[in-house]
Amino acid sequence: MAEIISERLVLRPPAAGDAARITQLMQDRDVPWNLGRAPWPYTRKDAEEWLALSATQWAAGTEFPFIIRLRAGEEIIGSCGITHVTQDVWEMGYWLGKRHWGKGYVTEAARSVLDWARREKGCSRFISGHIEDNPASGRVLQKLGFEPVGKATHYVRARDCEVTADRYVMNAPAEIALGAASHYKRPGT
Repeated sequence: MAEIISERLVLRPPAAGDAARITQLMQDRDVPWNLGRAPWPYTRKDAEEWLALSATQWAAGTEFPFIIRLRAGEEIIGSCGITHVTQDVWEMGYWLGKRHWGKGYVTEAARSVLDWARREKGCSRFISGHIEDNPASGRVLQKLGFEPVGKATHYVRARDCEVTADRYVMNAPAEIALGAASHYKRPGT
């Protein structure tokens, strides 16, 4: 089992027993509001479906989501991971429960996942992005060494509309980052 330990956090693959806590964290609309694929309102069934999908993706090697928990107290606070996009390019994504925002946890978790991806999976080319009205996520990406390359439009399920997203790269072509936002599509299209 892949486990990453950083100064304040432990990251591990999602498990079926995480559904209740994930559901609880997603009850503040601001959390799924800033994600591409999470619905709003967010239910226990949504968490269970995500956990089942995560297990399949781990086994296939196409996506490596990690649960983020605090070392002190072992509280689950969010998730961070990478998704295979194309060739040797991976997309970084993350979210935290709102009461954990602004404490540096997502930067620490994302840095740890990037280091793990380089060391364990041989990954070196990454892309990411954030919804335009969530500039704090952009500051995280820049702290990690991502560079902004432009804007793209993609569907956000919680908002049920297209939004503008700022796109970033780390050792990857800008056109992949700008085109990858299209994988967030309205269900049924």
